Amino acid sequence: MKTNNKIKMFAVVAMALSAVACTDTWDEHYGNEGRPVSDKSLLQVMEEQGDLGDFLKVLRATHVFSNNKPTKVTYADLLASDQTFTVWAPKDGQFNVDSLLAECQTVSGDSMCGQHFVQNHIAHFVTNSTDEKSVLMLNNKYLDAIPGSFQGVTYESGRANEAAKNGVLHVLSGELPYLYNVYEALTTLSEYSGIGSFFKGYEKLELDENSSIQSGIVDGNIVYSDSVMVTTNILFSKFDRINEEDSSFIMLVPETRVWDEVYNEAMSYFNYGSVNQADSLQRLYAHQALIRDLVYNRDIGCSHMADSVYSIAYSKYDEERRHVYYKPLAAGGIFSSDFVRDTMACSNGAIYNLYEWPFKPEDIYFYPVKTEAEYESMMTDYEDCTYASRSSVADSISDGYLVISPRTNSSNWTMEFQIPSVLSGTYDVCAVVLPRTVYNASDRNFRPCKFKASIGYETVDGVEQTYDFEDEVQNDPYRVDTVKIGTFTIPVCSYGQPDAKVHLTLECSISRMESGRYNREMYLDCLYFKPNREEE
Repeated sequence: MKTNNKIKMFAVVAMALSAVACTDTWDEHYGNEGRPVSDKSLLQVMEEQGDLGDFLKVLRATHVFSNNKPTKVTYADLLASDQTFTVWAPKDGQFNVDSLLAECQTVSGDSMCGQHFVQNHIAHFVTNSTDEKSVLMLNNKYLDAIPGSFQGVTYESGRANEAAKNGVLHVLSGELPYLYNVYEALTTLSEYSGIGSFFKGYEKLELDENSSIQSGIVDGNIVYSDSVMVTTNILFSKFDRINEEDSSFIMLVPETRVWDEVYNEAMSYFNYGSVNQADSLQRLYAHQALIRDLVYNRDIGCSHMADSVYSIAYSKYDEERRHVYYKPLAAGGIFSSDFVRDTMACSNGAIYNLYEWPFKPEDIYFYPVKTEAEYESMMTDYEDCTYASRSSVADSISDGYLVISPRTNSSNWTMEFQIPSVLSGTYDVCAVVLPRTVYNASDRNFRPCKFKASIGYETVDGVEQTYDFEDEVQNDPYRVDTVKIGTFTIPVCSYGQPDAKVHLTLECSISRMESGRYNREMYLDCLYFKPNREEE
């Protein structure tokens, strides 16, 4: 792959500038198309100012980058070219020039100085001191211009709108602050390294085919004479594009002490045991479980913030209304001072720094697990019975149910189900059993079904085990009954895995002598694993 040093990021965009009707002073400086009237370049105009020496030193030391590599072109060279720019130059003594020059001695520092300082003071095309608009800078940040100041920094008296043949110069009373976007802050600032290192690990440099220039095809492969590489991150598909400057986010970010505590707790729920790449899966899903409720799109999930907000994980199809948080600004709310220490303004939103964690595991990832009994794909084995699925039951907690009938009048049947996507935590194991009246309202057979259960699971070493729950249980035949079978701690997580690690077997346990007291036929709605943190 061949890469040249062409400055693609500063390619000239052909556009017509509208005529400017301003003061006589403005007309003396600018022609009919708003172009400065001067025979000197921006670089020469700055050199004549006398108090921009520090800024000029940095311009001469900082290089333009192409495809993440420095070119031979400095920003001083760029401002001497025929491209049109507006420069907001801080006068001498308003920033640490020695620190910036030292930073430029390394390739990474050179790139950082260019992005955070130089490009933050330069924009394409002409912006005058009386404009009121949002200006796109060379580093893709949008800064606010209003008459008399730029991004809150005032113009030096009488030193705005200095004309050059390739643009206009404004001298500022101070340095323009660099605003990180949310993603930059996470991946750059040490105080956010817990979350930032996770995002950084999924960065990837890829070819931007649309921006690259093709030169032909060799051996069936496209060859580029000018290739453009861009940094991508697969996590943007999961956590929204928190790197985009034209979006607006709120992100809750815990301090290191808090993050370490909740991350270690989440890791315990995502123990994948002996499966391939268990450690990687554990880290991925623990991070995902914690972070997805930390990100809020202001334009979508925060439009009624006084009442409620919802995170980027919210789905309107989720009947449980997960990832929705009510009264976030009120006492006890997730955005309140009970949890938020302070905020950091970002170029695409804000980071709310947490000194306390506002969620419990069952709020954001340790959810109940429900296996619908009527789905045949959930059944893995059965003996001494027949079964049939029925649907559209008004007083069922789901859309249908399973009828399990004994093979003979005295058969004690067994039915085994797989339970996918459980975490490595403690659950109350339940079966939701329906009354016979769901099928026939006039049915007067109110004998309960008596049964026992066992659970098959896998240890962290990959050994399959079975645990028999001690007690026989029975349902209340007059209502939809969530029958608690027992409590069990599952050692291995199967979240996001194709195969279930847990199976639950129900066994009818009615003796011949008990046939008149109990019913062997069961109307089973679902199996329900309810998180139980009290037992952990």
